[in-house]
Parts: sequence; C-alpha cells; structure tokens
Amino acid sequence: MRLMPMIAVIAAGIFMTGCVSETSYNRAQEMVRGSPALKRDGINKCYAGARRASPARKAEMAKIMNVSPRRDVARIYCQRAFNGIANGRISYNDFRTKSPRFIRVIQGR
Repeated sequence: MRLMPMIAVIAAGIFMTGCVSETSYNRAQEMVRGSPALKRDGINKCYAGARRASPARKAEMAKIMNVSPRRDVARIYCQRAFNGIANGRISYNDFRTKSPRFIRVIQGR
C-alpha cells in the first residue's frame, strides 16, 4: 500500500519541514481528512520523530505554542498540526513557509 509511505513523509515533514510537493500534501490532506485512523497514524509517526528533538528545541517549541515545557510538547505539536491540516486550516503554503496562520494553529488559536 503506497498510502502509508506518503503519510510517513508528511508526518516527518510536519516536524522537520522535509521536501513535500504540493500534490503529495493535498493528497495526504484529503486522506487524513477522510480517515481518522490515518490521521492518528500520522500523528503517531510525527510524534515518533518530534519526541527525539533536543530539550532546547522542545523548550523553544513550547514557547511558540504557549504551553508549559513540562507538557508533552511533541505530542501537542503533532496533534495541532495534523488537525489543522485535516480541517483545511493549514494550506500547503502555510505548511511550507510556517506562515502566521500555521503558527496560530499550532498555538491552538
């Protein structure tokens, strides 16, 4: 099944801003929009990568996201990002450039 590698790429891209084409992004967005199981899997794959971030990077993300550094910053980041992608609040351009809209979504606004 070729869908899972695409979700894995998007998941990795969420945290690391990997090379994801607009077509791949739009396809993955439609898949996570229509499949709660795929969205959960994407969040889990994102989390697997994000939790390996350095403590300094996690502290920086906690500040940006307005959460306590004692919380599970990586999990919150991945959930907010994937929810924003699935519900259409984060466009490909927002994702690619980490636009103010992207920042608002990961801040939970």
